[in-house]
Amino acid sequence: MNLTDKPTKKYSLLLFDLDDTLLENSSWFDEGLVQTLAEHPLTKGMDDQQFLKQLKQPPRSLIDKLVSGELTTFEFKRERWKSALDSLDVRADIEEIDQLESLFVNRSMNFITADESVLNLMNELNKQFEVGIVTNGLYDPQQKIINMGLGDIFSQDKIIHAEPLGIRKPDSRIYTIALEAFNKKPEETIFIGDSWTHDVVGPMEAGMEAIWVNFRREEKPTDHTPYAIVSSIMEIKDILVSSSLSSSKGEEESDE
Repeated sequence: MNLTDKPTKKYSLLLFDLDDTLLENSSWFDEGLVQTLAEHPLTKGMDDQQFLKQLKQPPRSLIDKLVSGELTTFEFKRERWKSALDSLDVRADIEEIDQLESLFVNRSMNFITADESVLNLMNELNKQFEVGIVTNGLYDPQQKIINMGLGDIFSQDKIIHAEPLGIRKPDSRIYTIALEAFNKKPEETIFIGDSWTHDVVGPMEAGMEAIWVNFRREEKPTDHTPYAIVSSIMEIKDILVSSSLSSSKGEEESDE
């Protein structure tokens, strides 16, 4: 755990990335896809690991079109399926691709379940901070949160989802939208996530502090200095849960 040597401030809002941060276990995607391929007539008997690799590593051109807004997330997911199927010489029409996507969503969400340690962490943090989520995720974040057992902490209005907004991290506008949703200033906010670009650089350049969840043990790509660097979301409790770091909800409510 690395901490920067900065003066203690008062923070009142924690914004979290979802996938690979709050939802640490990404196996739901793999397991859901394998089950989908085994069930759908078009893909039964397919090499699921080869297909998984192709789906998770789509052509860069598709990613660029998604980031630029040339493709919606709906269109991107269709094109990603088509590209992966084409790579294995499987031809599918739009109806079949949509069937695969729908089946995948239904099956994969079943593999997202509650993690007692994350539940305890968020219940503890929620006593001292307002909390929210800012995610680029391609799949329904509210359903993920419900399956994780965090629905009472993260209601729909506390989830800033890129898809309906039509903008994605690290676009500065999405951080502004998040701050406005919580009526907070950047200097009152800490952003927590695994992506250096989306969850550290973007928020810091918007005036927030950031905690990098560096579970991949990567080197810092730029000279930005986040508030802390951790290898797991669970490490943030020792950094954040203290009366000197945060202003309690009770104090804020008593001032209103």
